[in-house]
Amino acid sequence: MEDHNSHRRILLIVDEKALRREAYTTLLTPWASEQNLNIVSRSLGAKEPADRNTAMIVVSAGSMSVTELRLRGELTNILADGPAAVVISDRDDPSEIAAALTLGIRGFLPTLLNAELAFKTLTFILSGGDFFPSSALQPRFHSPLTPQPRNDGTSEF
Repeated sequence: MEDHNSHRRILLIVDEKALRREAYTTLLTPWASEQNLNIVSRSLGAKEPADRNTAMIVVSAGSMSVTELRLRGELTNILADGPAAVVISDRDDPSEIAAALTLGIRGFLPTLLNAELAFKTLTFILSGGDFFPSSALQPRFHSPLTPQPRNDGTSEF
């Protein structure tokens, strides 16, 4: 009898921390099963290429900068493999999101997202979409309701 799992595509979870890899594997297993994906996880520094059946790579950056990962060469092997790459990051500032976009990453998920929204976003990316929080396109501005510092050390509305 043929093994049904042998025809499944792969969701590769990449993280330098073993406990975080296990946590993402546990969190994403039900979603991956619904998407007909098998989960494989490996360390961020692993040099072996992704399996040819890899449909998506989830890079858990933690608090590391996307630029730091690129400079360390961590993203080179991952992005060279071709499947959709998604970064999950504790950082959600526009420069991080823009750096991921410029590197060819297909999605950027800040860890402040709830699990349900993350699953929907991953499904969208797996279906061919790209996802980047709109904060990457919005300049930081001061609200007229936020006190602005004055030269004399006091604040003014």
